[in-house]
Order: sequence, then structure tokens, then C-alpha cells
Amino acid sequence: MSALAAAALVLTWLPFAPPALALASPGYVQGSAFVTGTRVASTTTALTGPVGAGDLLVGWFAQYNVGGQVQVSDNVNGAWTRAPASTAFQNDTGDIALYYLANAKAAPAGLTVTVTAGGPAYFQGSVAEYSGVAIAGPLDQVVSGRGVGTAVDTGATATVPAGELVFSALVTGGNPSSVTPGASDGLTYTPRAHTASGSAYEQDITPGAAGPQNGTATLGATTDWYAVAATFRPASTGDTQVPSTPPSLHTTSVASSSVSLAWSASTDNVGVTGYTVYRNGTALGTTAGTSFTDSTVAAGTTYTYTVDAFDAAGNHSAQSPEVQVTTPTSSPTYVQGAADSPGTRQTSTTLTLSQPVAAGDLLVGWFAQYDSTGQVQVSDPVNGAWTRSTSETFTNGKGDIALYYVQGTQPAPAGLTITISAPVATYLPSAVSEYSGIATSTALDGVSVGKGVGTSADSGSTAAVPGGELVFAALLTGGQPLTVTPGTSQGVPFALEAHNGSESADTAAILSGAPGAQNGRFTLARTGDWYAAVVTFRPAPGPGALGTKHRKPHLIGARVTEPQVAVVR
Repeated sequence: MSALAAAALVLTWLPFAPPALALASPGYVQGSAFVTGTRVASTTTALTGPVGAGDLLVGWFAQYNVGGQVQVSDNVNGAWTRAPASTAFQNDTGDIALYYLANAKAAPAGLTVTVTAGGPAYFQGSVAEYSGVAIAGPLDQVVSGRGVGTAVDTGATATVPAGELVFSALVTGGNPSSVTPGASDGLTYTPRAHTASGSAYEQDITPGAAGPQNGTATLGATTDWYAVAATFRPASTGDTQVPSTPPSLHTTSVASSSVSLAWSASTDNVGVTGYTVYRNGTALGTTAGTSFTDSTVAAGTTYTYTVDAFDAAGNHSAQSPEVQVTTPTSSPTYVQGAADSPGTRQTSTTLTLSQPVAAGDLLVGWFAQYDSTGQVQVSDPVNGAWTRSTSETFTNGKGDIALYYVQGTQPAPAGLTITISAPVATYLPSAVSEYSGIATSTALDGVSVGKGVGTSADSGSTAAVPGGELVFAALLTGGQPLTVTPGTSQGVPFALEAHNGSESADTAAILSGAPGAQNGRFTLARTGDWYAAVVTFRPAPGPGALGTKHRKPHLIGARVTEPQVAVVR
């Protein structure tokens, strides 16, 4: 694992007003830490003591040297909730994430936590149980960081009220030999479960002081480290008032494979901590914000949605008036993707779409060559050279960043290897996605690219496009943001799709966009130079699709040109 500068990731949860009711004091119950010495597809760790009903389970889990996201569940409650602020190892592989479970079911004989990956991996991490924590919407703030050395510091969360549980954990790539707990806001952490070497370690402050919180510690030997600090709201006693019913539930996007919903915020005497979305009367999921995307729908099917609001005590409002949605029989659908940002100079590199590629699908990506002259080139052995659309340059004025695509791809039953090349050895970051349900000719409609420095990336606006088009957005960065949160376009949220470990190369999409101009927006957890693109593609003609009526191409004299490009500087 290479030595890179430490990075701090800060994400803010919904504002929380301290209640005027009695608050419980969070308390540590038990914990466990683990590490595997060989690559395995899954591993388990146990909480051997009784687990109390309503308790919080939380842990910091890592999978090394494998793609995808680490998954966490237990034999009593099922799948756990993944928090923001995940990170990756210094070599840009693996996944390290905070998972938690609020309002646990009672487990008098203890429970077993299972950690899995998409393939054989090295696992490590720790898990803890706490009492006296809010049973609904407990997570307030979370921040993660990574670095190399002996001084661990996640960076600071936003300010939190006094009395919250402050949980911190770390994993290391090497052997730290020992870990000395740190402090936050003048209070010293208490060490909890850890492995013998300290390569998986957790600590807490119960309860914490008011103010921003840092996860700090000192290692006994220099190594690469990956740490998190998270705060959880205490349980309130005596609160029985329910929040107001969420108003204005409506759809923002309806595709054959997804439905996006939005509503207006509710109010509560002690503050709303989240919302539950129901489909056909059954709880589908929860969110801290006022939007939700259901990606488990079937094409040509009618669904009914409602939403309620809840507070930290678990008081739920009445459900909103229902919204009925019928998904189209066909529309753009995400199939697969890949992303990479090689750390060495080379004249070519590859991205692999490992699943079969179907005839007629769209391949589209954002590709770069850094600090070299000429144009980056993209091809594959089935389709040959890809079509180049529009481009940008790096902030130093050198290199080339271009959008390439293939409409109506030839079939590749064994998957597809995409080659990215440059005239001379250089850095070649790239990200690509495959979509079905796209027109096989004159597919590209609007496109815009932009660049900047900071944490807010925006491609700029395309010209107005009809509703129902695929809105594809992509991001490349000069640094390593570690966490990238896609934004919205015309009020519809993007879904993050392909990305590399540090999220310096990313794709995102809206499968069925709202009519109007489209922007590709992202929020980076770490300031750096960024290069963003957005492009819309017309859907394939057919039942439920909008592709039967295409706009005419722009004409310049007698020459047919690609649709108008907006470039933001």
C-alpha cells in the first residue's frame, strides 16, 4: 500500500434540535474485533453476550483487494445500514465502510455478524453494541480519514450537541503493534474491542461533549491507517408526540427499473430524524432526506407509494396520501460499468465489462490522458474505435479528457475489454457504463462538460431535452475525493454507478430524466481539481419509450453535426 497524504471526509446529516425531554446516557455493552489471514468470500464475528432490544449495533468493516462494497448482516436482524463516508485502501482497491443497525431485536443468546464481499478478500474490522441510543434515525454525523504514520486523525465532524455517543474505529494495512486512544473535545476515548496487533480497533466516548468530534489515536508503529468517527443521538424518554404528515409526495422520475420520489419536510417537537417509504403498504426503506429512489421495480407494473416521518423516539406520523405509479414496459436501464485511475504512467490501460454485453446497447465513458499532447483514444475488439464527442483539458492546460461512446454495440457474450491509449506514457483515468434501452442511431442529444477546483462539481447545462432520456454524468478528479455524492438534475437524483476505490473516477445516471436542461453535479468530500461531463441519450423506440420522436440534428450549412455542446470553464 503506497503512502499518500491523509484525507478527511465530512458528511452532514439532517439538523437535529436538542429536545427539551429527558435523554438517556449511551452505554457500551459489548464488542468484537476480527481479521482474516487468508482471502475468503465471507467471515463472521460474534457478540456472545445477550443483545438488548432497541440497542444500537455499529462497526467499521473492510474488504481488501476486491471490487464492490463490503456487505454486513446478522442472523437476527438481517442486513445493516451503510453510512456515508466510506473509503478505500491506499492502493485504490477494496472498501472500508461504517455499518450500523438501529433498534436491534432482542437476542438473549447473542448474535453472529456476517461480513461478505463479491469475491475472495481479506477482511478486518470491529463491531460494538450500545444501549441508550435513539431507536430511529440515530446517526447524526460521520467523518472518515486515512493516512500513513503513527498519528491517526479523521478530521472533525460538524458540531453536535452534548450527550451523543461518539464512536471511533480504525483498521490498518500493516501491524501498528499497539494503539493508544486519543481524545475529542477534551474527553479521552475509552478503548474497546481490538485485535492483538491493533490492526482492527474501536473506542468511544459515552457521552460526548458539545462540539465537533474527531477520531484520534496514536499507533505504536508506522503503517497506513483508515479511521472513522461517528456520533449517535441519545434516546429520549417521555416523547410521545408524532411528527406531522409529510406533504406533497410526488414522482420525479419513472423508468422501467426505477421510480424516484420526493416530498416536503415534516415538523416535530424534537426534530424529524427520518422518513419511511412504503410500497403497496409494506415498508420499503428509510431515508434521512426528502427523496428516495426505488430500484427494485419491474417494468410495466403498477405500484402505490406513501411516506411517513419519524423522530428519534420512533414516533411515526400518519402516512401521506398515496401516489400510484405505473412503470413503462421499456426505458433506459443500467447494465454494468467499470472505473480505474492507474497510479503509474503507461501508454495504454484497459477497463473490463465482465458481464455479457448485449447487441444494441450503449457504451459511454469519460476518458483522460494527463500531461501529454494529442488525444486519448478508446476502442474495443468487438466494435473497434469509439465515437469521440466532446472534450476538456486539465487545469494545467495539458492533456485531454474526452467523452467517447458506442451506440448500438455489437454483442460480446463473454464481456468486453476496453482499451484506453495515449501517444506517450501518461496517467489514464477513466470510467464507463453500459445501458440498454437506448436508440441505436442518432442517440446522443445534449452534452456539456466543465472543470473546476473545490468540492462542488458541475458540468454546466445542456440545451433543453425531452423527458424520458437517459442522463449520464461522469467525473474524473486530479486528487482522491474518497467519497463522491451525486447531485440532481431538474430535481431528479443521480444514482452513483461505476467508481474506483478512491472515487476519483465515477459514473452516475438518471435513467428517465425530466424535461429541460440537464446538469451533471457531484459533491466531493475532499477539495481538488475536477472534470465533469453530462450527456443525454434518446431512448429506444417501443412501448413505454419516448424514442419514437427524435429531434432533428443541428444543421450548419449543408453539414450535419453532432448536437450542440456547452463547455463550462
